[in-house]
Amino acid sequence: MATWEVFATAPDQLMAEMWRDLVLRSGVECAIRAGDTVSFLGVSPLPVRLVARGENVERARAALEAALGGEEEPHTTRAGQS
Repeated sequence: MATWEVFATAPDQLMAEMWRDLVLRSGVECAIRAGDTVSFLGVSPLPVRLVARGENVERARAALEAALGGEEEPHTTRAGQS
């Protein structure tokens, strides 16, 4: 079973949801890290981590960077960092 690893950190929940959608549209499975948001409290203004399966982390990071086209620099996380 593959583990989920953090590949980027968005500045807030809304940005994280947009970034997740960009990566998903490129065909790479990713999600917002469970626990970074709490739906009953509304939208989180705090940093939110995006995760992908271990074997897809580099693809997810590359897809996000390509989709953003240099407009915004995501805080990406390399293996072994958090």
